[in-house]
Amino acid sequence: MPAPQPKPGSTIRYQLCVIARDVGELVELAGGWMCDRILAGWDVNVGISEPRDLRPLQILGVTLVAQQRLRLISDDGGTAAIAIAPGIFENDNHIRSEVLEALDQGANEVTFVGTSLPSDLDGRLARRRHRLSGAARAFKTHALAAAAVPRAAIDFTENLYSSAGWHDGSVNGVRTEA
Repeated sequence: MPAPQPKPGSTIRYQLCVIARDVGELVELAGGWMCDRILAGWDVNVGISEPRDLRPLQILGVTLVAQQRLRLISDDGGTAAIAIAPGIFENDNHIRSEVLEALDQGANEVTFVGTSLPSDLDGRLARRRHRLSGAARAFKTHALAAAAVPRAAIDFTENLYSSAGWHDGSVNGVRTEA
């Protein structure tokens, strides 16, 4: 099947689809990474299973999508990457099957945010640390305040597990994403 062709005068942007349960947790674990993807020209679409106050995600610039309408693997090949926050993979069989399908196909970058990985995915994803830009740290600071995350420290890096290789240097011997 040939790759989809852009319409004349349109631009193709990379698509990142993120699934999470809790806004505050997502912002704390990956707010800077998502913001940096947006600043790099990506479209970041987020589905939240327990939506409450969505202002923190709006501060980061993501597009909010009803989780049931968010397609992790799109038929048109538009999704380049998917990201999953803790708890969603283990507790939602539909998302679990889509993530495993994406990993098996290898066409989409699959990323788990946070400091741990489900044990059955050990060896399929590599630990990465994303170094946040100054702008991402600033937006994340405001998003955390809006989410009322108590005493959240803004670190210079965020922990991720990803199926994709990173393409830049390292921070203290740990590879990071650009």
